[in-house]
Amino acid sequence: MHILKPNQFSGDALTEHIELEEELSPFLDRSDELNQAYFNAVIRKAKGLFDALFPKGEAFTLVYHVYGDHPGNTGMFRLIRDKSLRFQTTVIRSEEEEETLWTYIVPIPDRNQLHTSRLLEAICHQDFPPLRPRLRGWATSYPAVQFIHQTDGHVLFVYDDRGAYIRATSPTHLQSLKQKIPRPTCLKKT
Repeated sequence: MHILKPNQFSGDALTEHIELEEELSPFLDRSDELNQAYFNAVIRKAKGLFDALFPKGEAFTLVYHVYGDHPGNTGMFRLIRDKSLRFQTTVIRSEEEEETLWTYIVPIPDRNQLHTSRLLEAICHQDFPPLRPRLRGWATSYPAVQFIHQTDGHVLFVYDDRGAYIRATSPTHLQSLKQKIPRPTCLKKT
């Protein structure tokens, strides 16, 4: 299993960028009011990506990265149903330029062990404080969450409401993944 840092997806030949919504805006016309239709569309597409790439009954690894000296409580464990998985979590600390990067690796035996819908909603809401659910990020940066298929090795990285990356293990595998993605999802080569 190859784990990429959040800044390593863009420009990679085995990576495809996906825009979650191109036509709607997160705000209603010329106001600060949030556009719920936009968020509904974004979350629906994020869930569709996850469902297509991680079928029920298949194991995956939840990886999340947090920048900062003291990552604190990110709220990620409240989204994992099987609390014993806390004790199977691997934590890696690395120094990134001027910041510390904490990487948490949690094996998820089946998608039923994770509140996937709530997690994807929280990722898509992270830049909009009034929306719930949200991941915690007041002491540190928001967690950058990746899902890695344990058998096939592909990665889904939904970075926020704007988009996601999928990464394959080979060009053929990338083409196969693109065929699984529900239409209309906006594929953009990075």
